Amino acid sequence: MNSWLIRILAVAITVSCTGSSFAGEHGCATSVMKAYPSDQVYRVNIQRVDGRQPIDSREYRLDAGEHTLRVSLILETQWAPKLRRITANEIYSKEITFTVEDGTTYFIGGKVDPDASDEAQRDGSFWNPVIYEKKKR
Repeated sequence: MNSWLIRILAVAITVSCTGSSFAGEHGCATSVMKAYPSDQVYRVNIQRVDGRQPIDSREYRLDAGEHTLRVSLILETQWAPKLRRITANEIYSKEITFTVEDGTTYFIGGKVDPDASDEAQRDGSFWNPVIYEKKKR
């Protein structure tokens, strides 16, 4: 598929989540737009939606009901200086399952334990995906 066509589809999906045509028929999921170090919540990359690789987009339109997202943590060490630098081989993916309500956008983040042990950092147990915020349209 041409890259311009993929971009057009991504824009169409985003508009369907945020535009007036939304009409409360679906929900949306997106990563938090920035890090919230005071809450230990950081951005995530949404890798899979219900087992499928999504089209590159900022928001993912979801039918009402239960959905599972596979996300990976985007963590800059300056945000959590006590954590050691994560290598490319240590990109941790986790799943979060939640029930989508009509007309609601879910902002997904990674909740990090900034005081995690080296072992917890190595095995990935130092963070978990969370719904940081819900906004009803």
